[in-house]
Amino acid sequence: MIDFRNTSDEYIGLPSGFLYAGASSVVSSLWTVNDLSTAFLMIRFYQNLQKGLAVALALNQAQLWLKNLNKGDLETWIEENQLLLKPAVRMNLRRRFYKLEDDGKPFQSPFYWAAFCAIGQ
Repeated sequence: MIDFRNTSDEYIGLPSGFLYAGASSVVSSLWTVNDLSTAFLMIRFYQNLQKGLAVALALNQAQLWLKNLNKGDLETWIEENQLLLKPAVRMNLRRRFYKLEDDGKPFQSPFYWAAFCAIGQ
């Protein structure tokens, strides 16, 4: 993408490569993320896209949803969307939920949702 003889201070990352190759937008993470929270976030993100939201807005709405999601709402959402979770994932959720009050927010920490950014259109 750049002339290797040119000493540029510009960082070229993987998202830039996808944009250069023709992708209109890229959603990527800035750090290593939790698998479970990322799965929930991405499901909600794609649901938002199907509603016709722009990529950046769909991601933002999914992040806010995950941040504010409480234990009861998450259990309801899993049932409504008929998510088929593997036994190990169900066990992980049970362990996580056991320690929480009904209005507890298991993914409130920015660690679970703030790593993602939308680049492009």
